Amino acid sequence: MMPTTDNILDVRIETHEARPKTFGRFAVKIVIAALVSLAATSSISAQERTPDPSAWRNVSYADMQRPSADTATYADIWKDAIEANNRAYAARGDTRFAGANAPAVEAHFVIWSTKRSVVFSVLDTATGCTLKAVLAAGVTVKLCPLRIAIYDGLLVRTLEGGRACFLEMGPKAVGGDPVGSGSYVSYDIKTKTLKTGTIVAHQAVEGCSLTLPLPPP
Repeated sequence: MMPTTDNILDVRIETHEARPKTFGRFAVKIVIAALVSLAATSSISAQERTPDPSAWRNVSYADMQRPSADTATYADIWKDAIEANNRAYAARGDTRFAGANAPAVEAHFVIWSTKRSVVFSVLDTATGCTLKAVLAAGVTVKLCPLRIAIYDGLLVRTLEGGRACFLEMGPKAVGGDPVGSGSYVSYDIKTKTLKTGTIVAHQAVEGCSLTLPLPPP
């Protein structure tokens, strides 16, 4: 079962940021990670190189409501958005999530390499996403904020990539068939381009296919 925004986590890692600048479709922020972030990003550099990154792979999901060392990297990418979502819940008097974050789920695809690692990340929150389609019982497609984080040693570039499709599936969705429905990402090494797609019941969802060229190092 894929998670929905009824689930979630909170990790806070301090960084020092330069002023944002623009590159292509992305607004880019150059981030020099402080020493405290090394523990959170160590898993990035420690992983083995991704075999055949051009192959389509399912995105993975991370609960953004409660702290976890395994999801600290993704929580750091969305730190400001998670806190803004918390404030929005508090502003309307919703105190159900005191002591944790308000509901948020992150979806990611990671490319490991010896020199450079890239994280494609989409954040699903009630306050940050808009409904795109309800395709079947228990299947919802939302348009949610997209970021791409590029790790070059201690240098982290966070790219604002607009919006991407986020697939929410309940346990009874499309017969509970994980093969026939899902969100996928691939990476073309030659063109340095990420490609995304979403299918439901073996059919591509219109408007969910993106081609995202990455900026040079």
